[in-house]
Amino acid sequence: KQWYQRRVAITAGERAETQKIYETEMNRLDNIKSKCNFQKKTWENKVQKGREALLKNEANCINTRLSCRKELFEKDLLLKRLVIDTKRCEKNIPELTASLPLLEKMIKE
Repeated sequence: KQWYQRRVAITAGERAETQKIYETEMNRLDNIKSKCNFQKKTWENKVQKGREALLKNEANCINTRLSCRKELFEKDLLLKRLVIDTKRCEKNIPELTASLPLLEKMIKE
């Protein structure tokens, strides 16, 4: 009976020591897990902010392209109109120049 009681006391001491080691190790691992979760959240936030900035920049780029395309189209129309007007003037200038003496003659009379 004494042997049994001593064995129970030794086993209880070993169990307490093992429990203490287990709890210490679990606390250490919980701390590591908490740090990793914190870093994960931090990086997820940074990535999210980066994605939002990227989407904003892409939207700005698209808007800039569209406005530039519209301006270019309008300038192209103006340039085409200028070319047409220039051709018409080039055609009419010789006619006007040729009719100038006739007009001068009409004015004198």
